[in-house]
Amino acid sequence: MSLSKESKLPRFSWLRHPKHYLFFKVFAWFWLTIIGTFTALFFLSNISLINAISHEPLQGPMAKNLEYLSRVIERSAHKHALSINDIITHPRLSKRKMLYLNSQNSDTTFISKSIDNTIDLSLLNFTKGMPPQVIFTEYYQAFGPVRVSVPQGEFELYEIDINHKRPLFIRLKLLPAWLKISIAVIASLALSFLFSRNLIAPINSLKQAAIRLSSGDLSARAAISSQRKDELGILGRDFNRMADQLEQLLSAQKRLLADISHELRSPLTRLKMATGLAQMQASEASQSYLLRIEKEANQLDKMIADVLQVSRLEANSQPLSLQTQSLQVIVDHVINDAQFEAKQHNKMLLIQGDAQVNIECDEMLIASALENILRNAIKYAQHTISITLKHSDTITIQICDDGPGVPAAQLDKLCEPFFRQSDARDRVSGGTGLGLAIAKNAVIAHGGDLALSNKDLGGLCVEVSLPIQKRNHVL
Repeated sequence: MSLSKESKLPRFSWLRHPKHYLFFKVFAWFWLTIIGTFTALFFLSNISLINAISHEPLQGPMAKNLEYLSRVIERSAHKHALSINDIITHPRLSKRKMLYLNSQNSDTTFISKSIDNTIDLSLLNFTKGMPPQVIFTEYYQAFGPVRVSVPQGEFELYEIDINHKRPLFIRLKLLPAWLKISIAVIASLALSFLFSRNLIAPINSLKQAAIRLSSGDLSARAAISSQRKDELGILGRDFNRMADQLEQLLSAQKRLLADISHELRSPLTRLKMATGLAQMQASEASQSYLLRIEKEANQLDKMIADVLQVSRLEANSQPLSLQTQSLQVIVDHVINDAQFEAKQHNKMLLIQGDAQVNIECDEMLIASALENILRNAIKYAQHTISITLKHSDTITIQICDDGPGVPAAQLDKLCEPFFRQSDARDRVSGGTGLGLAIAKNAVIAHGGDLALSNKDLGGLCVEVSLPIQKRNHVL
């Protein structure tokens, strides 16, 4: 089967048409998920969060700088006897960020610069006694506390950075952890669901089409949009082309078998007529040869009839003459003939159960199916053939022999037309390889099933299941 033209993509075509490749789709969806997550976080961060606070340990140069600043304040207060207010408003320190001192034992506070009413420094009260922190609030950042001991008492020192324009990372930082995690999970789930639908839908379609095709439905096709240009789209269309060719090849094969079989019947009929006329005028020495010709012609006629029947059954064009019949009557008729054939080969039939139930069926077709299965069992049985009849919601007919059985790998092929096992089903003992094919198609035409299995102690079992309830048949 030739490759699709779509599969022969020119070199570097991915640079010109990146959307035709799954790699770029996965890449785009990955970044779209990240962007979507941050967009949602940014939107929620713009919603005013009252008294939202976040903090983390203060380390590095900023912590050392605060320690140094606390020692400067202590030294100035003790050595120069300056008040805290004079120290923090001194020009040398006023160039720094705003300083805030909060008494540990009272409500006394000192601020180096004036602030507006939106700055609520009381939010820092929870940090009393804690090691130095970086504290994030909606309107400012604070670094501290660091203990300061001066004649006026014990204080905790903070350095305040007023956010005139709140940075994005601070707004995101202030969002509750559960909210950030929830947004990330929800955004990734939503976008992953959309992406997976886009990715998995054609895969599921291919899977269902492959299952239907493998079960014999040659009309199965994958539902792939012609607008999809990526690898999955190409694969789906190549699969559909393969299915088209398979359907055409198998249809042509069945049509060829039917046409050849039909065309052979006319010259075969003339051959049989000529043989009959020759027998009337032939000498006694030539009669044996003519009888041999007649026997082979009859065998060929039967083979052609079987091929035509298989072709009609597979094409669902076999007309069914449906009548309500007792299955036990059909089975008894087939078994009576099989008993006679088995005795000729010194073999015995063992029958268990009964099939005393009426079904709507084509009597000739069901009888032909059971007869083919029984003849096959008689050929390969060593001594006995067991027949088990059961019925409940369905009718089960199990026919087993005590022969050599069949390799497990070839069980599914036994019902294929003209298939013969090479070591046992030769042309002499194995027939034409059409009996089980006719049986299976006849059972399927009645809404039943035929299954093959090997016995544990050796031998082949054929189990036929037929529905008891009436069903509509399309003729």
